[in-house]
Amino acid sequence: MENGRIKIVIADDNKEFASILCDYLKSQSDFEVVGVAKDGLEAVKYVSSYQPDVLVLDIIMPHLDGLGVLEKINVTPNIPMPKVIV
Repeated sequence: MENGRIKIVIADDNKEFASILCDYLKSQSDFEVVGVAKDGLEAVKYVSSYQPDVLVLDIIMPHLDGLGVLEKINVTPNIPMPKVIV
């Protein structure tokens, strides 16, 4: 948490839901959305790059599902596991 703001990555293939959630979270002063991933592989990349405090994760996504994302993050060294909302 830099500057007291909670860094969030949203991973969901539903563009409309991700956009609505992103807009809402950006309107809150305590949150910073650092990335919106449209599939599981992109989610792993964003978690690795941005090291968010929270990952909002969809289970059913293309290329790599939500459980696969969690597995990949868990076994990759140097990626701290964020709090996860499924």
